[in-house]
Amino acid sequence: MTEFEEIKKTLLTIYPFSEEHLKIFTDKLSLKEIKKKDFLLKQNQICNHIAFIIRGSFRLYQKTEQNELTIQFFTEKNWVSDLESLMLKQPSKNYIEANENSKIATISLLDIHNLMEIDSSFSMLNSLIANLTFPTTQISTLKLKSPDKRYEHLLLNNPDWINRFPQMQIASYLGITPETLSRVRARIN
Repeated sequence: MTEFEEIKKTLLTIYPFSEEHLKIFTDKLSLKEIKKKDFLLKQNQICNHIAFIIRGSFRLYQKTEQNELTIQFFTEKNWVSDLESLMLKQPSKNYIEANENSKIATISLLDIHNLMEIDSSFSMLNSLIANLTFPTTQISTLKLKSPDKRYEHLLLNNPDWINRFPQMQIASYLGITPETLSRVRARIN
């Protein structure tokens, strides 16, 4: 299986692209290795591409006066970008950092737009970009649910994150302190 097979699968979930269309798309991709702790995007940079994670993991976060606020985690077979910066062409408020040595395939927004102009089938790539949004359920979960319920929700929806990301980052994602996370884990596990 080539590195692009998983990318093709994700594209086929949004539209029945032909093999020719898939080849045209993958020809636009650039492969890149990113070392642990290196950045795909830093605050104040303008995001101009989306990336597919072939291997590794990433964290999207913001720095606050007190600490870091983890907004989202990304692992293999997921697309990652800062959608707000990408679409508005504004400097990002966020960081996207590799949590592990990673390999990605990137495509620029300009290339996506060019593909859409070449063939109307590629207009379906808008769905790919739309999937980069974060569900508002995560925000409401932080406001409305207890720390125990937030952790249970994480276990139900993304159990692999527990072993992939440091406890401090998991706590930040859940909107609790690492100490509270330790107590929650002791109660639930």
